Amino acid sequence: MPNTEQIRFQTDVCYIESQGILKTPESTLKLNLSEQYILSYLIDNYGNPVTKDELLKVGWPDRIVTEASLFQVIRALRVKLNEKKKGDVIETLPRVGYQIREFRRETINFQEEANLSPFKKIGKKTAIVSAIGLAAVGAGISWMKYVPSHTPTNYIIEKDRIGSNDITIVTANADDLADLRSKVKELIKGQTKKYGKLVTQNERVYLLKSDDFYSAAWCAVDANNQCIKNTDFSYKIATDEWDKFANIVINNQKVYHETPVIQTEYAREPTAVVYTSYIDKSGIRSKIMHYFMTPTDNKGIFDYSMMSFIKDHDSGKFRSLAISASKAYIENRESQFLQTIKIEPEMFHWAYQPSPEYDEKESLALKHTCHFDCQSSDKHSYYNYVVYKQPNLLLMLNEFTGFFWNSTSQGDPSISYSDHFSDLVPDENKKTDKQ
Repeated sequence: MPNTEQIRFQTDVCYIESQGILKTPESTLKLNLSEQYILSYLIDNYGNPVTKDELLKVGWPDRIVTEASLFQVIRALRVKLNEKKKGDVIETLPRVGYQIREFRRETINFQEEANLSPFKKIGKKTAIVSAIGLAAVGAGISWMKYVPSHTPTNYIIEKDRIGSNDITIVTANADDLADLRSKVKELIKGQTKKYGKLVTQNERVYLLKSDDFYSAAWCAVDANNQCIKNTDFSYKIATDEWDKFANIVINNQKVYHETPVIQTEYAREPTAVVYTSYIDKSGIRSKIMHYFMTPTDNKGIFDYSMMSFIKDHDSGKFRSLAISASKAYIENRESQFLQTIKIEPEMFHWAYQPSPEYDEKESLALKHTCHFDCQSSDKHSYYNYVVYKQPNLLLMLNEFTGFFWNSTSQGDPSISYSDHFSDLVPDENKKTDKQ
């Protein structure tokens, strides 16, 4: 009975490097090659910080990718390693890279007839590929047909009313919740100190903190607590750029809709339009996304495609960034939000051309767009959540890119995005408990 080694992490997930799999008592999960390379490299360098550049070379030895690809792999590994709190297994070292937490090595026995000893005589990459093949044959299952997925994220949601403003904070853990609470207090304090009162009035405000960015969305509301047309907007803020966003809020200079000049030959009216502003060091300040949602013959399933554009620094026009196509499934399940939508990617195509004006490594716009590329290439499903709804307007939360408003068609109600969710109740009528 041959012996091999497994790595047991403090989350009780075991990594069998020779087969490229993660095991728990309940399940076995195959890692893709980039995930295997990166996790193995972090283990081999236990106790030493590993830079992002090192992991980019290790994870994709045959091609050049951006840091966004690395972020997606690290995020996927955190989920698959059952991290309850960020850093339980893979520790982020700010401005350095990553480091693996404590683990223990265990010897295990396998009943398969495959002889593992030849792997010691060949390189790691070849060993991993060979082991994958042996495992697939031994199990009688083709690993290439495996489609990774996961369950919806369970968030902590806290609502508060400050003056005439409704504030909703959404985070994945208590530390991030405490951080955003503190930041909200500083914003109120700063604006009150400057003007002698809180000048931000009658707004819905939504805040999220993730591993790599903050997300903020808001709209001004009328006497019926409905969002006023064209006052919805959102920011994505790099974690080290919060002070710039704070100055915008304190000085009451938030940005709302602009009238974009889109450079594209595709003239069809989108079902919904998303406007987003970015605060980072990249030079890319805003992005617009056009969504096209068409019901299929199956109830609750939609063809779901997207075109995205970034604003050109010199001309002020928006040029093509990417196009993608997916299937969207309206899930009938209990949700923290109004609705859960499962997205299964089908196609992604980059239209972006590098520019010396932009620092791509610092760009949240490119990182977030790369998310859709990574999900599509790896066949990962992901989730959007309907957070707020009113006619012709939806606030959505994407697990990886934060909040975004869907401003839906005003001219042709038959293609109104929000019409597809007409059975949903407004969010203020739905009880949301703190998780």
